Amino acid sequence: MQVRFWGVRGSIPAPLNGNEIRNKMLRVLEFAADKDISSPQHREEVINLLAKEECLVIGGNTTCVEVKTIDAHLIFDMGSGIRELGYDILSKNKANLQQPLHIFLSHTHWDHIQGFPFFLPAYLPNYHLTFYSPHKELQTRLNYQQDFRFFPVSTDYMACKKEFVELERDQEIKINSTLIKHIELHHPGKSYAYRVESEGKSFVFATDGEYNNLSFDRIITFIDFYKNADLLDFDAQYSFDEEIEKVDWGHSSALFGVDISIKSGVKKLALTHHGPEQNDNTIRKLCANAIAYKKKNYKEHELEIFLAREGLTVKL
Repeated sequence: MQVRFWGVRGSIPAPLNGNEIRNKMLRVLEFAADKDISSPQHREEVINLLAKEECLVIGGNTTCVEVKTIDAHLIFDMGSGIRELGYDILSKNKANLQQPLHIFLSHTHWDHIQGFPFFLPAYLPNYHLTFYSPHKELQTRLNYQQDFRFFPVSTDYMACKKEFVELERDQEIKINSTLIKHIELHHPGKSYAYRVESEGKSFVFATDGEYNNLSFDRIITFIDFYKNADLLDFDAQYSFDEEIEKVDWGHSSALFGVDISIKSGVKKLALTHHGPEQNDNTIRKLCANAIAYKKKNYKEHELEIFLAREGLTVKL
């Protein structure tokens, strides 16, 4: 199983601004001040010595995750990140072969569907898109987003074959040998987490969920759903203080992500749905705090913690 992150922001796209780029350049120049950069080879060596975070950006696109198993091609949410995913899919299908894509939606808040009008495979007849969601009238919601009052191209002009599957409570979907389960999260308007199982590996997509003030029994259902996941993609938009202040806003923190991952026996924890107001340094500090929290409170447990960022691929 392969998981690739195409969008990791929450609420609204948040590209790097000029000041952030300038600050990155200043740090690079300071680092290189006493280095030999007289040749392309020397410059490449200096780049390789840079701290990893100076060479990478977390990314500003909203939520979209691609999962490839041995026999299924899955997409989770259609935030602005799905636009780049569309280009990638087309570049790998130059023969224009018939291609089924299975799209699972957590919910239909704008940051999770806003990229669909720019998803180029949807405009081509050789693609078959199957949409899955427990939300009723999903097709109507997507059509409304592309009403001519809001967007110049309606879904009627998208030439792909479209199919909509309304998931029932506790319904499991099997695509060839790949199994997909879902569970309702605590979020305004309802959001859903998904679990993918294939060849003994498991991935859980759990964005837009809050765990404050939930009953013990409800928390147990999440622990069971996340149990022994090889990778948990977890909503960590808030700091611990924000999580306490913003009750019923529908998001969580990296620290709670650590707690529930340990209780669930998760192997890898990817922190995602980064706040649009947070720059890369702020987000990295939240991750560093989560790692320190884990080391202090769960020394005996193995859990790899990292930031979901655009372009990151995790092989399970």
